[in-house]
Amino acid sequence: MVQVMTGAPLWVWPLLVVLVFVGVRARRERSVPAGMIYALPLLGGMTLRTVLALPAGGWIWGIFALAYAAGAYGGYVLQRAWILGNDGGRVRLGGEALTLTAVMVIFWASFAGGVLRAVAPGAYGSAVFMAVFAALLAACGGSFAGRALRVWRARV
Repeated sequence: MVQVMTGAPLWVWPLLVVLVFVGVRARRERSVPAGMIYALPLLGGMTLRTVLALPAGGWIWGIFALAYAAGAYGGYVLQRAWILGNDGGRVRLGGEALTLTAVMVIFWASFAGGVLRAVAPGAYGSAVFMAVFAALLAACGGSFAGRALRVWRARV
């Protein structure tokens, strides 16, 4: 286990600290610049990079797209309850645990995928693993897109 932790790239640990900070902060009511909410779907970029590394064919992108759409829909529906105010420039949000959960799932799933690729490439390359892995990452990443869309629509 120590070898897994020390073998990770150095940039992984500061990223984890930032993600935990963002996630814990989201558990409290807060006022944030709308641009921050609109930038959260960029976390989906992390999921794209991770799924691109899978040794899968084109079929993986169908699963990714369906799961991303489902996650976006879920994020859109849930965000409604968390928008307390929106003046266009700043958004007042209620506390929620979805942000912390989603960023931790994305981070740790990506980390575990990298470890699995190194220690058990056969399992990493299995169709079942790749499908579940891509769907999980896509749903979490998509939730941020849905939430951004709900905030944008609330300002109009």
